[in-house]
Amino acid sequence: MVFIQSGVRGLQLTSQRGLRRLLTNPLASSSTLSVHRSASSVSSVVSTEWLHDRIKRNQTKNSMRVVDVTWELTASGKEPYEKEHIPTAVFLDMNQCVKSTPQLPRNLPEIDCFKEYVASLGISNDHHLVVYDRSAAYAGFFTAPRIWWLFRLYGHERISVLNGGLLRWKRDNLPVSAEKPSFPKGRFDVKMNQELMRTYADVLANLYSEAEQLVDARGADSFSGDEIQKNPKLQTGHVPGARNVPLPSLVDQKTLTLKSKEELLEAFKAAKVDLSQPLVSSCLTGITACGLALAADVAGKPNVPVYYGSWMEYGQRAPKDKVAKGN
Repeated sequence: MVFIQSGVRGLQLTSQRGLRRLLTNPLASSSTLSVHRSASSVSSVVSTEWLHDRIKRNQTKNSMRVVDVTWELTASGKEPYEKEHIPTAVFLDMNQCVKSTPQLPRNLPEIDCFKEYVASLGISNDHHLVVYDRSAAYAGFFTAPRIWWLFRLYGHERISVLNGGLLRWKRDNLPVSAEKPSFPKGRFDVKMNQELMRTYADVLANLYSEAEQLVDARGADSFSGDEIQKNPKLQTGHVPGARNVPLPSLVDQKTLTLKSKEELLEAFKAAKVDLSQPLVSSCLTGITACGLALAADVAGKPNVPVYYGSWMEYGQRAPKDKVAKGN
């Protein structure tokens, strides 16, 4: 069994199991990724050059919205946004509409609240969203993939992640702004796609059926159980049968981009993850698991579901005999 692991759970839902070159290839100038395209023909990952061209053509004021989703463990991303952000970008607070619990600190936003909040930012269902963050450790693939997954979970497929986030944007000497855009209120409706989510009950059932591989995005020490745990209620280790693919291993710190498709395929293969078979991603709280799902998408495995409660939930609820140690 291989299951991709990170952490968050809230709704009690159970699932079932050149310019021409640049304009035609959103990633042409900043990486060699071959990105999966959904039925809506929106790339999962787009380059800084591609987005800059759209901003210059005013598309981000009409058919598109750029969304800064920066979030930090110790502070909101609103203050960095107010200092500088990509021109025309709005700020989305990942914690809005979320009711946290000890087992689900990164819970899913309440749907009616989320619809109103997103609409207040000027976002509608017909917009193509490009989301980014400014994380250094994950080269812009920390909270941006989480929001990419969340919007798709809520039925909005027209969303892409900016390759490298704000760090790559600034390295490419592209403009930033402190001006807050003003857009008319949007209209956003939610149509839940439960196939993109797994619950604690699903993970337990999978221990017996082994229908899906579980892949854990945490670091090696956390996965093995060697890490010292400060939370006395949280067990150490991992879900039995899970494979470990730490998210930082999938980004290139030299280029500040996601690694190439070939490198991603090799990373999954090295961890004994079979991309031809069903996968589920997980981590600590359900954030970096989404980055793993995005990397799988780029590698040619689309629509990987996320165990949104991840280890923070599983490690507090699972019986001791359902917890594994070591690598």
